[in-house]
Amino acid sequence: MKSIRFRLLSFTIFATSIIVYFGNLCLTSFYEYKNAQGSLRQSFDLQDRIKLLDVWKYQRSVVEELQAIRSTIEPEHRMTSLSNVIQSYADKNPSALSRRIDHFIQNETEYRKHQLPLTTYFERRIEYFFVVILSVMFITLLIIYAYIRETVFREIDSLSRKMIDFLNQKYTYQFALPSSNEMGDLQATFNSLAQKVLSQMDELKTLDRAKSDFLSIASHELRTPLTSIKGSLSLLKTGVVGSLNEASGNLVRIAESETDRLIRLINDLLDLAKIDAHRLPLTKKWCSLNEVIKPTLEGIQGLAKTAGVRLMHNELPPVEALMDRDRIQQVLTNLISNAIKYSSKNSLVQINAEIDGSQQLVISVHDQGKGIAPEDQDLIFQKFRQATNSENPLVKGTGLGLAIAKALVEEHQGIIGVHSTAKKGSTFYFTLGEWRFILDKDESTEEPFSNGVAA
Repeated sequence: MKSIRFRLLSFTIFATSIIVYFGNLCLTSFYEYKNAQGSLRQSFDLQDRIKLLDVWKYQRSVVEELQAIRSTIEPEHRMTSLSNVIQSYADKNPSALSRRIDHFIQNETEYRKHQLPLTTYFERRIEYFFVVILSVMFITLLIIYAYIRETVFREIDSLSRKMIDFLNQKYTYQFALPSSNEMGDLQATFNSLAQKVLSQMDELKTLDRAKSDFLSIASHELRTPLTSIKGSLSLLKTGVVGSLNEASGNLVRIAESETDRLIRLINDLLDLAKIDAHRLPLTKKWCSLNEVIKPTLEGIQGLAKTAGVRLMHNELPPVEALMDRDRIQQVLTNLISNAIKYSSKNSLVQINAEIDGSQQLVISVHDQGKGIAPEDQDLIFQKFRQATNSENPLVKGTGLGLAIAKALVEEHQGIIGVHSTAKKGSTFYFTLGEWRFILDKDESTEEPFSNGVAA
């Protein structure tokens, strides 16, 4: 058996057996030491009592007590010597008692000379066995710790590093042959899971590429006839084939509006397919904020007027950022159009740009709408998702605008987010990774640095 559990159990049993064996020897020595000590104390006590015997103060109870003690002492010659003393005391013979007491004391002195080294011997035995037990316990713990560290902790560290690599999407490590124990089983299970995940990831990547290709091809194929349909509807509306009555004109306007919506949806799908495939071409140039925000506001004025919403921007800081102007304008247009859609009539949508305390260029759009619930604030940046509830009904749209905006901002090394309070409106914001102050026309070409101020 090579399992860690079996080896630990076997070694523990072996070490415990040694500890029990020496523990038993230690305990036996302790009892023998205790008996030797008791015999010494008894010898001293008995000697003191014998010295006090006086035949002129004879007491029967003293004889009975000494006889009781005599039955407990060893060896035989001590019993005999004590018996002689008792007999002399009982016979009330002072001269014989005196001689036998002297003999008894001499005998007890010799006995104690023999017992004292014996107690020292048992003391050393106890110390020796105790040290052996402590040494065995210490060595056992040391060996168990070293074994567990080598076979368990090191394997866990290795497995943990591989799991962290997996979390960080590093799949380049090599699969090693697992050990034939519990950690090896764990390693083998992880290897199987990793291989399964890698296999499924390859399948997912293949499916994702197929989906992106399908979306790209289908969108191109759909956009071409839709463009022709929109052109035909525009010609019908202008009366090229004759004037239209009111009902026909209304139907043409509806068809044209829905065609525009389909074209926007197809354009969004095309953008998403390109972003997912990392094939979205960006033409980044240094542009001032004024070159982006003002044209965006001018382009969306019609929607604002139709909705009865006022647009306003604060004074822009004298900075320029490295960006694809059309794409950042697309992001800004999406945020402003959303703000207009969710604002009530005669309310204000405010656009602001500033350098915050962490030297980030932040562009924000604030509206006075109904706000977004906290649980929906991350959800709205997902594809085909809108924050809807009884107070915030579904608004006409593809549900892709914020997802595309998020992807475009991240392509510019920025972040996008929202701060919102119920019934107090929302503030959508995004940052741009590289920007610099515009000192003057000659100095505007200085080397930039991310999220900082030019020297």
